[in-house]
Amino acid sequence: MRTLGLKAKIGYAVGDFGLNLYWQSLLLFILFFQMDALGLSAVDAGLSYLIASVWDAGMDPLMGVISDRTRTRLGRYRPFILFGTVPLAFAFWLCFSPPAFLVAGSAGMMLFATATHMLLRTCYAVVAIPYSSLTAAMTRDSDERASLTGWRMLLAFAGSTSVSALLPLLAGWFDSYSQAAACIGALAVLAHVACALSVRELPAPATAAEPAHLGLRADLGGFIRGVLRNGPLLRLLAATVALHLSLGLLMRNVPFLLKYDLGGDATLTAQALTWFSAAGIAAVPAWVWVARSWSKGISWQVGSAMVIAGGIALAFTPPGSLWLTIIWLTLIFFGHAAHAVAMWSMLPDAVDYAHWRHRRRDEAKVYGLASLILKLALGGSAFLGGLALDGVGYVPGGVQAEGTLTGFRLLAGLAPVLGLGLSMLAVAGYSLNAERHGRIQTFLGRRADRAGPMAP
Repeated sequence: MRTLGLKAKIGYAVGDFGLNLYWQSLLLFILFFQMDALGLSAVDAGLSYLIASVWDAGMDPLMGVISDRTRTRLGRYRPFILFGTVPLAFAFWLCFSPPAFLVAGSAGMMLFATATHMLLRTCYAVVAIPYSSLTAAMTRDSDERASLTGWRMLLAFAGSTSVSALLPLLAGWFDSYSQAAACIGALAVLAHVACALSVRELPAPATAAEPAHLGLRADLGGFIRGVLRNGPLLRLLAATVALHLSLGLLMRNVPFLLKYDLGGDATLTAQALTWFSAAGIAAVPAWVWVARSWSKGISWQVGSAMVIAGGIALAFTPPGSLWLTIIWLTLIFFGHAAHAVAMWSMLPDAVDYAHWRHRRRDEAKVYGLASLILKLALGGSAFLGGLALDGVGYVPGGVQAEGTLTGFRLLAGLAPVLGLGLSMLAVAGYSLNAERHGRIQTFLGRRADRAGPMAP
C-alpha cells in the first residue's frame, strides 16, 4: 500500500489535462472540422474516423506490451510521457493544417484527413497508455486509486473545458484552426512535462510474473489467458463497449445541435461546451464520494440513470429550445462524469485481481486492451453517426431542413438509452467492491511477505 500526497496526485492529474486537450478535440471538433472546413461528406468523415480508430485500437495494446517490457532509470511509463509529448503536439497541429493545394471534399482531402488522424492517434497512444498505467503503478490501495482518479478526472474535465472554449475562440481570433491547434499543443506539452517530472512508480512486486523477463510469446499468451479468466475485467470491457458505442453518437451531435438547431455561432458553441465540461468538473467530487462511500459500481449505475433521463428529455424537447437543451445536456454531462471516475478506478483493481488469481501484473497491457475496446466503440459510433447524419439529410455547412433538426435531437437523445441500459446490466455483476478488493490486497501482502523483498 502507498498513500499519495496532494503534490503527487495533482502532478499526475495534470497529465490528463494535457491529454484531454486532444481527446475532447477528437470527440467534439475533428468530425465537425472535416465536414465544415475540409468539405468531406458525413459518410466520408465517419469512415475516415472509423479507419483512424481501428488503427488506434491496434496501437494501444502494442504500446501496452512495449511499456510493460520497458525498464529505464525513469521507470516503465514516464519516459513515454516525457519524450512523446512534442511529436503528439505536432501531429495535432497537422490535423488542422491542410495543404492549400488540396481541393475541399476531394479524394486527396479525404486521404489527408485520414492519414493525419492516424498519425495523431499513434502519437496519442504512445503517451496515453503509459500515462493511464500509472494509476496501478503509483499505489496499490483501492481508496487511494479512487482519490487519484478523482483528481485525474477533475483535471481531465478542466482540459475538456479549456479546449471546448479555446479551440473555437482561437480559431475565430486567428481565422485559422491551424494556429489555434498550435497553441493547444503547446499548452499540452507543458502539462505532460510537468506530469512526467512529478510522478514516481512503485517497483514491480516480486510475487508477479515480470514481463521483461519472459519471452514475448509466453508473455502475451499468459496475458490473454488471464484476461479470459478475469470476470471483473470482462464485465467492465463489455460495459465500456455498450457505453461508448451509444454515447459517442450523442457527443458528436452536440456541435451540430448547437450550430444548426440553436443557431449558435462560435461564441455560443464555446460557451455551451465550456459550461457542459464545467458540469463534469463539478460532478467529479460527488462521484468520487459515491464510489468511496458505497461502490464504484453504484456510481456507474446512478450516473447512467441520469444520462438516460437527460437523453429522453432532450429527444422530445422542441427544436430551438435553447435553455431546455442546455439543462438536459448539463444533466447528461454531469451523469457521464460517473463513468470516467468508475472506469478508470475499476481497471487497476482488475489488475490486482489478475495478480491475485494468476500471479501476473499486466498494467499497461490491461490499459491498452481497455483503450482498444473504447476506441473501437468510439470509431464505430463515428461511422454510425456519419451514416445517421446522412440519413436525416444533413447538408455540410448549409441550411438544414426541419426534419434534419429533429433528427439531430433524436440522435443525440435516444441513441444513448439502449447502450447505457446494457452497460448497467454488465456492471450489475461486477464483483470487485472495496471490501473484496481489500481482502485481495491483504492476501497479496501476505504472499509478498513470504516471497521476500520487492523486485527492483
